[in-house]
Amino acid sequence: MTFRLTSVGLWLGLLAVAFFAAPPGDPETLPLVTKMMTGQLDGVNLSLFALFNLMGVWPMLLASLLVDDPRGKWPFVLGSFALGAFALLPWLMIRTWQPLPPNPSRLARVLRSRGLRAGLVLVGVALLGLFFFGGDFAAFTATWKTNQFAFVMSFDFLACASAAGLLLFARARG
Repeated sequence: MTFRLTSVGLWLGLLAVAFFAAPPGDPETLPLVTKMMTGQLDGVNLSLFALFNLMGVWPMLLASLLVDDPRGKWPFVLGSFALGAFALLPWLMIRTWQPLPPNPSRLARVLRSRGLRAGLVLVGVALLGLFFFGGDFAAFTATWKTNQFAFVMSFDFLACASAAGLLLFARARG
């Protein structure tokens, strides 16, 4: 029950931040996202680029933690690649743990593999290094204060990290 209440609180907090605390939107957000997705990084703060890419690593890591849950997770997991914790937290509110299937699918074996998880953690650590040391953190902070995209993505990252912690805690408790 605590797991569900924490998930609800985290989701409601994320929604509140996005809708009531975030700075206004910027018309340059879509061109910026397009530049980052296509690798055209001229003029793009590498700290923002690192955070943007971390928001691709988190859903993959969370998918590896959720692969054993047999019912209805995939729309939420796939949605998390575009919407982060906004899409994933509702699933965490309604889910129940199931025993591991005796004969997992090939996809489940790949997602569950220690190699994939270790690789994702290494990529995540490298992106955190880029965020703090490769980009212009002072410029990112200034952008964060005035740009809705950077602001909400930062809180979404924290919510995804919290969701991963919740999943690991719930799994450890059985």
